[in-house]
Amino acid sequence: MNQYFQKNQAIAYYLLTIMVISIIAARTNSFYSQDSTITTVITLCLLFTLICLIRSKTEFLFVERKQLLDQPKRQLTYELLMYILVGISLFIIEIVINKHTYIIASKFFSAVLIMGYFASIDSALKREHECFLKLNRNQSNIQNTIPVSHRISLFLSVTLFVVILANVLSAYSYMSLNIVSTNSEGSNIDEMLRNAYVIETLFTLGIVVSLSLRLIHSYSLNLQYLFDTQINALQNIQNGKLENYVPILSRDEFGVIAQNTNRVIDELREKEKIRQTLENIVSPDIMHKLIKSDSAILKHGEKKHIAVFFCDLRKFTSYAEKNSPEDVIFFLNTYFSKVVDIVTEHKGIVNKFMGDAILAVFPLDDNSTTIDDAIDTAWDIVMHSQAICLPDGDRFNVGIGIHMGYATAGTIGSHNRFEYTFIGDTVNIASRLDGLSKRLGYSIIISDETYKHLGSYSKEKFIDLGVQKIRGKERPLHIYGASTVQHIES
Repeated sequence: MNQYFQKNQAIAYYLLTIMVISIIAARTNSFYSQDSTITTVITLCLLFTLICLIRSKTEFLFVERKQLLDQPKRQLTYELLMYILVGISLFIIEIVINKHTYIIASKFFSAVLIMGYFASIDSALKREHECFLKLNRNQSNIQNTIPVSHRISLFLSVTLFVVILANVLSAYSYMSLNIVSTNSEGSNIDEMLRNAYVIETLFTLGIVVSLSLRLIHSYSLNLQYLFDTQINALQNIQNGKLENYVPILSRDEFGVIAQNTNRVIDELREKEKIRQTLENIVSPDIMHKLIKSDSAILKHGEKKHIAVFFCDLRKFTSYAEKNSPEDVIFFLNTYFSKVVDIVTEHKGIVNKFMGDAILAVFPLDDNSTTIDDAIDTAWDIVMHSQAICLPDGDRFNVGIGIHMGYATAGTIGSHNRFEYTFIGDTVNIASRLDGLSKRLGYSIIISDETYKHLGSYSKEKFIDLGVQKIRGKERPLHIYGASTVQHIES
């Protein structure tokens, strides 16, 4: 279809209608010895010119001002009304001016309606495609859907009726000719009428088939666009792109699929929001475990070989008493943001925040981390805390306790609220070592078990503090402190 026809589809159908009616009128008038074909053509030209003027003033009000999803249906109705108006006007003119019988006038009227039937559907399909490009990507709901199968069934039924109606009117118009004489060549007029009927039937079938193929082509383009839109939307969902909704382009199964897909997008957005919130509360590793693991397994617990890392700020209580709640929260968020980055950089997992303290773990089961990673984390946090200067010129210090061993990892709490954590004697000892750091005046306190697994370079930074009594433990524990002694004030 050339560019001219695409841009001026309505005018092209008007011209095609004039041509078809002219051919039918010429063949019909030849049997009536009437020379009214030119009058019929002129009449059609004037009528369609008038229709062009009418649609330039009314199409916007009747079609384009409506909702986009309603415009194709409105376009179909509007276009068909224009052809009905032309058909009725032509029917009256053929009877009043050209003195044709009602059957001949009805034949012309039906031919106009048949052309209008195909023209209105094609215009509606074109309007539908234009609406595809205008519809936004926001979510919307549809009602009163019409299945595609019903639309196709209706089109096939009406098209079949159109073919039958055209053939019946053609046959009746030729049968109504009360001519019994023969032509000048001696041929029987009945045979001429039969031939004329066959030719006109083939001509009608040719027009119907051609226009049906045109509609099938237009409809297939729209269907392809709908398929492509749905496929692209599903690919975006698969790739995690949930920014846009699927446009609801039609009131059929495709619209229902788009509407349900948008509901899925809403649910995925909500889950993504929950995932991001969960990721901000716990470490990514624990988050993935919570999401992917079976809840029953998590409740039963798992035995893990880990290095437990306790760290808290010194002199924070006095700082909190002297400053506003807003400043305290702002400081903690800034401080912990850096601490979390340090722990994550050394392959650790921040399990929980407890006021100004954190509990972090370094998994040792898969050999992806070593106890030296925990020690490096401790030194980086010490340097970070000592770089913070308070308004009075003083600086923060930290106390850190590290112990390695086996602990139980799992969820604890009720079925309504629970948390994933690590419990066991290993965790308790690390917490007690953190408390010893304050009493003994060392920034970092580690157990003998931890010290044995350090590399030679890390061992050089620690000194033997001997056996120390641990609160809550009957047997004393052999511990080591940072080799550079740093006094930690109460």
